[in-house]
Amino acid sequence: MTLAHAQDKKSSEKLLDKIVAVVNTRVISLSEIQRIEATLAARQEVSPMIYSEKKYSQQELLNIIIRSFIIRDKINAQGYVINDDAVESRIKMTEERLGLRRADLLAFLKGKGLTYEEYFEVIRETMEYNVFAQRIIAPLISVTEQEIKNEYYRRNSTNNALSFKYNLVDFYIAQDKLVDKNENRFLAVLKDYQLTGKLPEEYRDLETSQLDNLNEDGLAKELASTLKTTSEGSFSKSIVLNNYLHVFYVQKKDLVESQDFLKKKDEIQNDIFMSKGKSVSNNWFDREYSNYYIKNLL
Repeated sequence: MTLAHAQDKKSSEKLLDKIVAVVNTRVISLSEIQRIEATLAARQEVSPMIYSEKKYSQQELLNIIIRSFIIRDKINAQGYVINDDAVESRIKMTEERLGLRRADLLAFLKGKGLTYEEYFEVIRETMEYNVFAQRIIAPLISVTEQEIKNEYYRRNSTNNALSFKYNLVDFYIAQDKLVDKNENRFLAVLKDYQLTGKLPEEYRDLETSQLDNLNEDGLAKELASTLKTTSEGSFSKSIVLNNYLHVFYVQKKDLVESQDFLKKKDEIQNDIFMSKGKSVSNNWFDREYSNYYIKNLL
């Protein structure tokens, strides 16, 4: 092979491995993304928090690389630097926990098509991601007691064994006072009333009543069924009782028997936290992108 031919081949290889993005001084090549594609299953097993989806487009994998760069930059600025010694220490801890020797780990990685160097960097990025999630994202997320309750009720809406106790505000009006007896119209009027404090003239005879500490067992069947599917902090659907049209605002909704709720509370809180975390993270990155030079050529 002549020198000129060798140079032409090398130039061709460079052209094939094109630049797909630049983040500040970090150049990202197509081969990096293709390598992640080829080892995605292994990466998902090693770091499911970073590679959480079943499938990724090349653009989505590029976004992961860009975000990893920003995460490292941000946590380093806060004094959290994940150096080689910290990564090696984490790998040794994993080996000890799983009862593996280094040879076993290398054999496992080879079977998955992942080099040790790639594995090492995935572990580093995972450690950085954990710091990012705990130090930057977690303080931006709050999960209220009401959100946990509402999610628990949603998951158990068909469980007839659940029994509730309520604090309600009853909004009611005689049906014969209304020209428009559409039940959905009444609910819409109340939602607007809650926001504006204004009622249409037709509803001038609206009455309200505060009802506290009502046990589900003492309620009419239709009302109990309606309230059971209504979340705390929400209006019920409208129902007719004794020729009066009623809508109930659920101020408080507590389980009479709450052992199951207490048992599942932490799990539900974590699920809500994780769900919010994705949205909060996306919004955070959307704001941060403007602080970096990002050229996307993919």
